[in-house]
Amino acid sequence: MNFNKLFAGICAILVIINVTYFVKGIQLGDEISYYEKELKVLQEENKDYEQEIYALESLSKTASMAAELNYGKYNDPIFTDMPQYALK
Repeated sequence: MNFNKLFAGICAILVIINVTYFVKGIQLGDEISYYEKELKVLQEENKDYEQEIYALESLSKTASMAAELNYGKYNDPIFTDMPQYALK
């Protein structure tokens, strides 16, 4: 009789431990799911930022900014026409 009570107690403790691990596993699964969603959002934001950077670094953007600032296609260097600037 004593052995049966001991065996039942051990089984009860093992069941409680098993249930506890199961609940913790479900909680960890929810956290993993949450962080995977956050990671996807951050990846999308990263793609958007990359596209903005590529647009800013593109030659067409640079050319349009140069036109706005009145840069010519070929700017003559000052020092070749006026040697006094090169001597300074």
